[in-house]
Amino acid sequence: MNWGGRLPMSLALGPFLLGFVTSILPYMIEHPFFVKGSLIGPVTISAILAIQFAFYPEADTDRKGDLIGGIYVGMLVAFAPQIIFFVWFIPVFLFWLARTSAMAKSNFPPFRVGLWLGNGILSGVYFGSFLSHFIF
Repeated sequence: MNWGGRLPMSLALGPFLLGFVTSILPYMIEHPFFVKGSLIGPVTISAILAIQFAFYPEADTDRKGDLIGGIYVGMLVAFAPQIIFFVWFIPVFLFWLARTSAMAKSNFPPFRVGLWLGNGILSGVYFGSFLSHFIF
């Protein structure tokens, strides 16, 4: 996928904002699915809503399955080690930030773009949960 040197903002900030908004939900909504301090609810909602990024006009590819698979693998790689390593959110956020600056200049296959989108979603979840914990 190549964007001619211009990074589409819907794919750069959209996943981060989706994760950020879903991470605030446990502090805004009283529901048994959302437990304050738990990431399982926001990550599940984000995973359900993540499929939308494969159908954005900027994600123009014939291999939508690869893109969706990359999103879910990226989310799994960004979330699973959090169970063991408490500070795993730092490398995830730094990786997403570094990839965001390199995405516009490169021509990556849809699976790698999906990995970047999945990491962006979990970066938003981690960042939003961290801020929500201290603000609410």
